[in-house]
Amino acid sequence: MSEYGWKGYNVKTNTPIRYENLSEDFGALHPKIEYYIRKRGDVLKHASNVKANMTEWRTHQKSIHFMRIANAALFLCQEGMKTKYPLEIGDCWGALYKKGEHTISHHHFPFTWSFTYYVKVSEHTAPLIFENVMNPQDKSFVNMPIQPKKGDLFIFPSQLRHSVPQQKTDDERIMVAGNIWYNFKSENIDIAKINSDCKYILQDDYEKISDSTK
Repeated sequence: MSEYGWKGYNVKTNTPIRYENLSEDFGALHPKIEYYIRKRGDVLKHASNVKANMTEWRTHQKSIHFMRIANAALFLCQEGMKTKYPLEIGDCWGALYKKGEHTISHHHFPFTWSFTYYVKVSEHTAPLIFENVMNPQDKSFVNMPIQPKKGDLFIFPSQLRHSVPQQKTDDERIMVAGNIWYNFKSENIDIAKINSDCKYILQDDYEKISDSTK
């Protein structure tokens, strides 16, 4: 085997994960987001890592409600962060899990940040699992399950492996996910437009979006 080329290494590092509950801000959008996901059905036909009904990759360009969720994640990523280049939304989609469905272990590199937002979940629906997390007690690496609640938003580095185990309940699991990365093409992009009814930053193409479910 050659000594050159890409190789995998286990590296100990402290990984930031942000958790917020945005039910107060976006709870009223949940029925509209759920309707859109149901209406679109399984656009990708289980071809991605998500083995459940999934919308198109760039749903935020089609739905104003998805754009609001994505921009909330974008705002929270930028909060307190000074960088040479601006962050922007790479993609954003919705998924509906039924009994027996799951998501294969994966990561989102080369994106910078990834996020998940939960529209409809219960204490019985499948958790989000972050993989290879160090147990502080015995220093072993384990899978860390997180049982999300409605309105929960998680932001994490895109290289972090994660998965969703098989749904064992008839309760539906409906969520929004997406990726954020740096725009290296410009140092002077203005992404500080503020929506009149929302505290979160919106990207420049916000007004161009048309949404039949609005």
